[in-house]
Amino acid sequence: MAGSSAYVLPSRARRPGERDRPICDNTLNAALDRLGLGRQFSPHDLRSTARSHLAELGVSVVVAERCLNHSLGGLVGVYDQHDYIEERRRALELWAAKLASIEKGEGFNVVMLKRA
Repeated sequence: MAGSSAYVLPSRARRPGERDRPICDNTLNAALDRLGLGRQFSPHDLRSTARSHLAELGVSVVVAERCLNHSLGGLVGVYDQHDYIEERRRALELWAAKLASIEKGEGFNVVMLKRA
């Protein structure tokens, strides 16, 4: 969806010959303002929403925090140097599936089962 850009959210306003760059810092804020949600809404609210839904989907605290690129802090942050990339991928695929079902107006009833 980003074309040949190295960025997930590339700038579409480039002059010929200009190098690839990400969207402007204010682009998401401007787009959210145009939605007219009736209250101040920021891109950080999207992160907060995703984090809450990851918990609802049964994603562990550690994996959900790493999905948001948060440091784990304390002794966990010092001793646990695992990148959780596969776990993060599964969590974000689950989140994407939920978003896709919402977009289609379908129900979403996938429940993560805990290990015995």
